[in-house]
Amino acid sequence: MTRWLTEWLPRLVARAPATINQKLLAAFLSIVFLLIMVGAVGLQVLSGVNRRAEEAVTLQRKIAAYRQLQHDTTAQLYSVTSALLVPDAPTLEATVRQLNQFGYDFDRLQFVAKDEVELLAEVRKEYDQFIHVVAKVVELIRAGKVREGRALQASQAGPLADRMERITNQLVNRAEAEMVASIEASQAAHLTSQGIILCFGVGSIALALVLGYAISSSLIRPVKLMEARFDEMASGDFSRRIEVPNRDELGNLAANLNRMNDELGRLYRQLEAANLAKSRFLAAASHDLRQPLHALNLFVAQLRTETDQAERNRVTAQIDAAVTAMNDLFNALLDISKLDAGVLAPELAAFPVARILQRIERTFAPAAQEKGLRLRTVPSGAWVSSDPILLERILLNLVSNAIRYTDRGGVIVGCRRRGGELRIEVSDSGIGIPEDQRENIFGEFYQVEGSERGSRGGLGLGLAIVDRLCRLLDHRLELTSTLGRGSRFAVSLQRAAAQQEEPIEHSIASSAIADPAGGKLVVVIDDDALALDAMRGLLRRWGCLVVTAEAEGAALASLADDDQCPDLIISDYRLADGHTGIDAIQRLRSAFQAPIPAFLVTGDIAPERLSEASANGFHLLHKPVGPMALRAMLNQLLRGGSKAADRPQASTPVVPATNP
Repeated sequence: MTRWLTEWLPRLVARAPATINQKLLAAFLSIVFLLIMVGAVGLQVLSGVNRRAEEAVTLQRKIAAYRQLQHDTTAQLYSVTSALLVPDAPTLEATVRQLNQFGYDFDRLQFVAKDEVELLAEVRKEYDQFIHVVAKVVELIRAGKVREGRALQASQAGPLADRMERITNQLVNRAEAEMVASIEASQAAHLTSQGIILCFGVGSIALALVLGYAISSSLIRPVKLMEARFDEMASGDFSRRIEVPNRDELGNLAANLNRMNDELGRLYRQLEAANLAKSRFLAAASHDLRQPLHALNLFVAQLRTETDQAERNRVTAQIDAAVTAMNDLFNALLDISKLDAGVLAPELAAFPVARILQRIERTFAPAAQEKGLRLRTVPSGAWVSSDPILLERILLNLVSNAIRYTDRGGVIVGCRRRGGELRIEVSDSGIGIPEDQRENIFGEFYQVEGSERGSRGGLGLGLAIVDRLCRLLDHRLELTSTLGRGSRFAVSLQRAAAQQEEPIEHSIASSAIADPAGGKLVVVIDDDALALDAMRGLLRRWGCLVVTAEAEGAALASLADDDQCPDLIISDYRLADGHTGIDAIQRLRSAFQAPIPAFLVTGDIAPERLSEASANGFHLLHKPVGPMALRAMLNQLLRGGSKAADRPQASTPVVPATNP
């Protein structure tokens, strides 16, 4: 019973398909109905009490009427006796009046005792005889026949009075018995009414309490469950769901809470995975940066004391290789930052896929031959719709990884037509990828287990770039692999209709031969003295006139002496006192009232820097900037080139791969 009240009934109320407002309204209406029922029972009891009270009053009137009749009968006999003893006129008149009063009492008795039909008939009979005898006695007395009147009284009036007294005594006794019975019945009815009202009141209160408990429990329990669940979610526990049987707003709220719990759990797991990836990213990046820096420090120390020219040339080549490895890593990190920042906008075009396949074969054929591998690209005449530069970067990364992780056999790059799509496949006979690692290989700095980092010359960023570029271009990327037998990466993209290609111009314009940097005035702003010194020396070797300064104010002061507008501005992004290169360039342009070509350099690879530079219309190069990249940007801006230079070019190192 207790379990039914505490568990089943609240669950039954909770499962009722009604809103909370409807449930509360039903509970209030139930309580109102119970109050109405209590009132109705009370009125019924009061009605019974009033009826019994009326019956008691009626019985009292009967008893009073019976006694009055009995008294009047005795008084009549006394009056007749007095008249016989003193037969004068006043006494006779009093006797006559008593007769009239007796008639009045009998009429009253008939009114209050309508239900006593037989007794009233008997009393009526005796009453008529008694009146007749008394009237005759009065006539005899008036006639002076006192002796005959006494005899008539003794023989007839006395016995009739006795019989009437007996009858009235019976009436009085019966009425008194009924009165006692009515009092006892009233007392019993009172006790019964008290019990009924008490039981009904207690039952109503109990029912109201049960309904109140059931409804409150059906509302409070889900709230407590959700409150406890919120506390668990706040502490980071997203492993549990709550079961709320309510089919009302609380049930919907619990369902939303479960959905929010699942979503937060998913986001929490993603966040943990991102934190782990970040830690792995930083550890791997630190390791891969320290390796060439360590070698670079040793080579520089050896170069200071080395006297043999051949050995100095070898050490210099090794220093250049270490710097190249560092540049490869920074370029790969920059690629990741650009993709995360969303500053790369694909420029879709229709072009023949054979153009990319030929460049891939020319690029990686020497590296494949060096490892004793066969590299084969299957010719294709298909045209595709994509960004040619970004698609080439995807395939360069895939082929680079294939050669890196293949020790014998070869690599094949081919195309398959599938309806309106072209599937470009890069297959190798390398070490293969375990099934449990196929999702992880697209993360930053992740390399297949069993291959030591650096032993194959990779950084673990190539496939991360491939995955991001495929998502950017909306190209489907698929992987199939057999451990120990090789892997196959496939990129599916839309085919395009073949078009007439324009002939390639082999003539070189004279403007391309001329050196655009010679004699140009270049302003370099950087708060690092070593960077200023290096830039000054390099630009002067290219024939530029150089003004270096740590801030735009110092640059303006230096330019004021020559009264010449600069041809190009190169500024670091972060300057002293919280200023930025964007502010410096805009101030110089404002001072000279001219749209001076300019670009930014920075060591900050955060995606926000790329977005900010792109929003302000500036190219952004990330330190360390190689001389070739710096010269390309310099030539482009001095010739008035477009901003497409910020797009990653296929010739830029995209992965730390063998790049002949």
